[in-house]
Amino acid sequence: MTPPKMKNIPAPALADLYKLLEFDKILAHLKQFCLSDLARERLDAIGFLVEKNQIATALQEVSEQRALLEQDPPFPLQQLYDIRDYLEVAAVAGNHLGCAALVEIAHNLNCSRLVRLYLEKRREAYPHLWAHAQPIMNFKTLEQEIAAKIDFQTLEVKDSASPKLNQIRREIARSEQEIRRVLDHLFKLYAQKGYLQEELVTLKDGRLVLPVKWEDKGKVKGLVHDHSASGSTFFIEPFEAVEINNEIRRLRGEEALEIERILRELTAALRENLDGISQNFKVLAHFDFLQAKARFSKLLNCGSPALNEKNVIHLAQASHPLLLLRKPGAQVVPLDLRMDEGVKTLVITGPNAGGKTVALKTAGLLALMTQSGLPIPANADSTLPIFKKMFVDIGDFQSIEQDLSTFSSHLNRIRTILENADAESLVLIDEIGVGTDPDEGSALAVAVLEELTRRGAKAIVTTHHGALKEFAFNTPGVENGSMEFEMETLRPTYRFRMGAPGSSYALEIAQRLGLPHQLLARSRELIGSEKGNLERLILDLERKVQESEKLSQKLDLEKIRLEGLSNLYKERHDAIKKEEKTLKEKALRESEQILRQANAAVEKAIKEIRERQAEHAAITDAKQLIEEAKANVAAVIQILDGEQPPVESAGLSHLQAGDEVFWHKQKTYGQVVEDYDGSGKVLIQVNNLKFRVPIDELSESKVSPQAAKSTTPVAVQTAAKSDVLPEINLLGCTLDEAISKTDKFLDDALLAGWNQVRIIHGKSTGVLRKGLAEFLDKHPRVKSKKMGAWNEGDFGVTVVELD
Repeated sequence: MTPPKMKNIPAPALADLYKLLEFDKILAHLKQFCLSDLARERLDAIGFLVEKNQIATALQEVSEQRALLEQDPPFPLQQLYDIRDYLEVAAVAGNHLGCAALVEIAHNLNCSRLVRLYLEKRREAYPHLWAHAQPIMNFKTLEQEIAAKIDFQTLEVKDSASPKLNQIRREIARSEQEIRRVLDHLFKLYAQKGYLQEELVTLKDGRLVLPVKWEDKGKVKGLVHDHSASGSTFFIEPFEAVEINNEIRRLRGEEALEIERILRELTAALRENLDGISQNFKVLAHFDFLQAKARFSKLLNCGSPALNEKNVIHLAQASHPLLLLRKPGAQVVPLDLRMDEGVKTLVITGPNAGGKTVALKTAGLLALMTQSGLPIPANADSTLPIFKKMFVDIGDFQSIEQDLSTFSSHLNRIRTILENADAESLVLIDEIGVGTDPDEGSALAVAVLEELTRRGAKAIVTTHHGALKEFAFNTPGVENGSMEFEMETLRPTYRFRMGAPGSSYALEIAQRLGLPHQLLARSRELIGSEKGNLERLILDLERKVQESEKLSQKLDLEKIRLEGLSNLYKERHDAIKKEEKTLKEKALRESEQILRQANAAVEKAIKEIRERQAEHAAITDAKQLIEEAKANVAAVIQILDGEQPPVESAGLSHLQAGDEVFWHKQKTYGQVVEDYDGSGKVLIQVNNLKFRVPIDELSESKVSPQAAKSTTPVAVQTAAKSDVLPEINLLGCTLDEAISKTDKFLDDALLAGWNQVRIIHGKSTGVLRKGLAEFLDKHPRVKSKKMGAWNEGDFGVTVVELD
């Protein structure tokens, strides 16, 4: 599959664009994830896509590949060999490949077969990947044939590759064993006589020889094959070994011929399937290409922006990829930039080193990455239009060879932009109008931007010229933007602000750096009142905007806090209502039961009176039964009404296990479990729960245990909800203070019955958020935690579920 061709941008201009926006560095990082040279070559030839369906498909392929890497078993593409040269050799009749080449081809064939099987099982989940895998051809028979004849570990033809080879090697083994026996005998004989220079048998030209001292060479009968550089050692093949060595050499020759025949046979089998094997390799290289993009995307947590046809640029929480790569784990200030359909030109102003150029490059680079089929490090809400052309003028292009100044080079690029830019173009110009007289440069810049705006091109420019701020303010389709500057510290925050111009802060920075007061005063005089007033207005606007943003953040947090309280109170109110209904139903059922018991007591009393013919004792007993029933009913009614039933006075130091008591604070009955030990507390049991309760909260009960058990629910209260709010504000705290306060707050919240609370720590540097996250991960009663939603304080608030 060949990479898509670029449109509307010639190759030299595209290479220039890549360099200016540092896309070439992005490609260099991507290449580190590639397994094959062909995938790296595809990155070098990556196309600038201009069709929406091509871009969407390319981004979807990367998304599927990343999801596969993150969610599924390992993808079978773990190693890929570049076999293009081998296939060219194999294509020529009569040629044959070596063992290593055949093994690498077999590895690729096995890999391609496994990749197809892997994706066939997941074709519904990854339809775009499956579409690429479908053309892969199955060469399992060829794989097995290569594996049957070549050892993949030693890269040698196996003995079993053919019966003839097996026979030859067995004969070689026998001959080598025979010559070793002969030479061992001669070696011991000549060694005893002191003829040998070294105590070992040597191999020369494929023949086994003895190292004989030069003075004894005439005493060893045989063929001299070589001698040492000093001439002190002669390598002699004894006549007894010549015939055997000759036989071994003959067998080695036959072995080589048989191996070559086997390799030719295997190569011929490959030759019949070269097109299919080549196609499989190209498909694997495409997956290698996609896998590199997916791994890069995962590394930077990239996502695919939406593609729109309304010419809207919206980058939400976007970051420059090279900043993320340069500072792994560091917090990079994200870019939030939006140019709606009606905004054609954006003029960014602000101090030096405030981030203007980075913002410009980020917007251009992310647009270029998107149209190259690469996800971008930005929020999923981001959306970009599709540009047919892109033009960039960034940096100092002074050319000594062409005798061009910076301004001349700048004008050459502006001329190229004006000759080619249209309504489907993105134009990025850094420091427009720089390098010449400020008034003339400003006038020229205004004229250029007027023309680009008239054409409908999407243009983003940076400048220090005050005239362009006024132009942006007064011209429809043109908008001001600025890089925020912290007024109190006179340091850049690197945050972009839409709709307001920014000051260069030159005099303010000079004052902070200690330049003399009189020099600064004279500078302000030379600036002039009109321009000075404009700068003061901008500074005042900047100050008010910052104050407004801080107030807005506080109001947002307060609004979120109140909304959270309202939701929690509503949930609690609904829960109480539901519980109240349940309790009333239960009380009604229990009351009916008690009334039935009372009626039964009355009927029993009447029956006894009748049976005993109204004897005085019977009447007395009947009255006693009725009085006890009435007491039980009255006690239950008092409990249901929240009143305290009749109790005996205090003085309970005599309490013993088994005594019945009433717990005033919880309005419930219980039974003493252990004898009172004088500690001020006594252990009681209420239903199935045990509590150690202060003795002054108890009194002896006259209500029967059965009535108390059947009517009194246990509702232990530990802290009033009104006393503990479901949130804590830690703004301004150190990490240690925050952890200490949070620990106590969670205990109070648990006692108060809250199952969800919020911790307000602010966004700031993220130190509190990260430190508290580690603390909460280890807290035994924290069930889960999450960042606040966009309407709950975003990542300035952590929402905690308690267990």
